[in-house]
Amino acid sequence: MRTTPILSVLALAGAALIAKEAGVFPALKSQAALGKQAEGLFLVPTNQMLHPWGELTVIPGRPVDMVYDSQKRILAVLNTRDVLLLDGGSGAKLATIPAKTTSYTGIAFRPGNRELWASETTRTGPDSILIVKLSEVGMPVSNSRIDFKGHPLPAGIAFSADGKKAYVAFSRSNSLAVIDAETHETAREVEVGVAPFAVAVSKTNGKIFVTNRAGRKATAKDTTAPSSGTAVVTDPTTGSSTTGTLSVIDAETFATNEIKVGLAPSMMAMTADEKLLAVANGHSDSVTLVDTAKLTTTEVKIPAFPTAALGSQPIAVQFTADGQTLYVACGGNNAIAALRRSGKDWKVAGALPTAWFPSAIAIDAEGGLRILNLKGFGNTDNHKGAFNSRQYEGSLERIPAPTPLRLQAGEREVKAANTPDYEPAGGVNNVAALGIQHVFLIVKENRTYDQIFGDIGRGNSDPKLSMYPRPVSPNHHALAEKYVLLDNFFTAGAISFDGHQWLMQAFVSDYVERAFAASPRGYAWNMADSLVVAPTGFFWQSATKPLNVRIYGEFQLPAKWDAATQSAIDMNEGAVKSWVEYLKAYKDGTWQAMVGSRSGVPALQPYCSQKYPWNNTSIPDQLRAEAFLGELADQERTNTVPHLSILTLNSDHTNGTRPGSPSPKSMVADNDLALGRVVEGISKSKAWANSVIFVVEDDAQDGVDHVDGHRTVALAIGPFIRRNAVDSNNYNQVSMIRTIQEIYKIPARTRYLAASRSMTSIFTAEKDLSPYEHIVPTQPLDEINPPLKALAGRRRWAARESEKMNFKDLDDAPEETLNRILWWDAKGYDVAYPGKH
Repeated sequence: MRTTPILSVLALAGAALIAKEAGVFPALKSQAALGKQAEGLFLVPTNQMLHPWGELTVIPGRPVDMVYDSQKRILAVLNTRDVLLLDGGSGAKLATIPAKTTSYTGIAFRPGNRELWASETTRTGPDSILIVKLSEVGMPVSNSRIDFKGHPLPAGIAFSADGKKAYVAFSRSNSLAVIDAETHETAREVEVGVAPFAVAVSKTNGKIFVTNRAGRKATAKDTTAPSSGTAVVTDPTTGSSTTGTLSVIDAETFATNEIKVGLAPSMMAMTADEKLLAVANGHSDSVTLVDTAKLTTTEVKIPAFPTAALGSQPIAVQFTADGQTLYVACGGNNAIAALRRSGKDWKVAGALPTAWFPSAIAIDAEGGLRILNLKGFGNTDNHKGAFNSRQYEGSLERIPAPTPLRLQAGEREVKAANTPDYEPAGGVNNVAALGIQHVFLIVKENRTYDQIFGDIGRGNSDPKLSMYPRPVSPNHHALAEKYVLLDNFFTAGAISFDGHQWLMQAFVSDYVERAFAASPRGYAWNMADSLVVAPTGFFWQSATKPLNVRIYGEFQLPAKWDAATQSAIDMNEGAVKSWVEYLKAYKDGTWQAMVGSRSGVPALQPYCSQKYPWNNTSIPDQLRAEAFLGELADQERTNTVPHLSILTLNSDHTNGTRPGSPSPKSMVADNDLALGRVVEGISKSKAWANSVIFVVEDDAQDGVDHVDGHRTVALAIGPFIRRNAVDSNNYNQVSMIRTIQEIYKIPARTRYLAASRSMTSIFTAEKDLSPYEHIVPTQPLDEINPPLKALAGRRRWAARESEKMNFKDLDDAPEETLNRILWWDAKGYDVAYPGKH
């Protein structure tokens, strides 16, 4: 950890005065880069500015939760793969305790302050509780674990007043575990709602409270969708969870009651007298206040900025000692909102700007705030001359107790930071007026800008970081040169887990942001977990006019096409063939019976092509191109080309140098050729005259870049797209989706879409209907990685490591290792990797 003062305590009054007088920040240059700006602000790839008011300490990793001991001497932080012990006053690091991958939440001092419990979990289990024995002065003495059978997924932890019982939310078991804190035996499990998250105990009235993120259990009458093996009550159109509940358990009898709260309830806090309980509702932009005796509720809304959209994301709460103020961590607003009691009512009294995505709050002995920011400043610098999106840095922020005037000034800053102004980008401001009727959105996998375009010889490109140059990716190069080279375009997220969600819904829940350590309920990059689906649904679903949508590959699960039933049927992933077999079947014309797909989001099944191959790196993208072009030809014959077509092409992910798999260069070349064929097919169709094609990576994690780890490959193609241009305007994935919404006049329902800028500069009113002719890469598609016996040294090591990796689940492969393998395969095994060693 290192300390980075951003605003000293003495500077807070000055910052508040500036905010009061100016009310807004200076307009950003249209071509602004990510990171620190000239005015001392920070621009992150979700189109938000950061101007935190506190002193910050950088925490490597993604810290999710924290807790003070009863005397507020020690502050414990639950980080990605460790637990940090900090001085309760200064924040100085006292100790780092290694852990397994940690849970969404769950860290608590046992009464007496001599034990610290922390929840650990993995992708598929087994799970555990890490118990740290502490000395009288709070230093770690020894560690032990409570190991659980199976994969119950421990989350929130609380203790009985006497410390004899521990209450642990078992997220996947839909239960509250009652654990003997001395023997570590689980005495019983109490059934609660779906996906329990946090636990709070009231010693005065003998109640245990548990938030249930997915609400009540489903009945036979409900529309449902799965989440980690449990049916969740969901909206029939969007597939998102529609209930949130609070289980109230009698601590003696374990009788249970369940009351309704907002959507995606997470963290809780009680007043010192335990009469009032606050519940943060991340998908309702609200806090539910519960009378702990009567169990009556009041909901208080927390506005997002822009205010017409959803996305303030209240995810943690904390009362002041007098119970008159409630602080709320708003992950979507990058702020702490303050609610003040006014008689029986609670009202928003202002806000404090924080770093990126605050996930937890604590109050120190002087009433000051400690704020845990999950994503810090979005810094992706590996400090070795390059950037990568998985260089995670969180932060701990320290802000003194604010005055009413500072809260008011802070709210003005928060509004301005969430709706940044840019200088005009130019181009066509009214893109709807162009008359575009067909949008094709093509989503690829995991490449940085420099990996593909480092050698292009124009724009902000670094040839030293080029890995898949023109001979491997000729169509990418030709399309960027014929149309626009977007050299200042960024992913909003870091990996596929959040990348696909940013693209499909412009919203990522704290449920996902907190899960990066292990993705313990499943790595739902395909959104086959109803808890990751935004309450606003997918970006096209708010259209006010009928919109025909066709989905190819996105959201899909393994299946294969059955000609007899004219539908896709489930298949065992163990039946997946090899790349060589699929490529042969493609050449023989027998491939269709071997592939297919079904939607991981049941509500979207009617829109999905069941013939299109699901996302798997054993299936060449040539099959995907063939499946799409076949449907496009049918649509042309029947004049039914959809308004919006979403395609995935995933071969550029690669299988590393796994023996028997195609070489990384071959897989990237396969992806490139498929892209070229798809673009050519559209450009020679009847729909071309009124079409636009957008191409984007879901993330940029599998490589390095010389500008930022979020910078990625993006293309815009079509008759209305500028020709032979370099466009350096600052755009991102949300900008691309907002542009599609502008074309069809779709209302922006999330705060990220409402605040984003449309990509006006890429368009021209002068239509050019010239088609595109695909280019065959000189890199062969069937170059197969050699067997282990033919290798030695680092090449053999790379092949053995690749052989261990699970490429069936995209991104399950260890990125640090895979990135080095891909670099050495592309550049030579004697060329130093540009990053940490």
